[in-house]
Amino acid sequence: LGTRSGITRFSYASVPMDESLAEASIDLVKRPFWKLVLSIKRNTIEDISKEDLEHFFQSLLQNLNSCVHLTVKYGDNDHHKVEAAIKSLAVAFREASSYDKKQKGIPSTKGSM
Repeated sequence: LGTRSGITRFSYASVPMDESLAEASIDLVKRPFWKLVLSIKRNTIEDISKEDLEHFFQSLLQNLNSCVHLTVKYGDNDHHKVEAAIKSLAVAFREASSYDKKQKGIPSTKGSM
């Protein structure tokens, strides 16, 4: 993303996966903050530990150097919850990092991020 010049910067996505719904909101500002609510109930999902799944998301969000809120709103199947979370984050990130034709320079009133 470099200086993040010309990007959309903000985005959000709500993604359903059968009975589950996840939402991701992102600001690609260069200030790290993240809030993660996966609501996983089982200790493993298809041979992957709950701890490893949570660690993956935490590591990704900590190192993204952006503000991200990723929440599973509801669901019964833990696999569907995680899949909806991944897809909502991907959709929100794709939109926030996309080029905005109307944006001139860095998308900040301060002129830097």
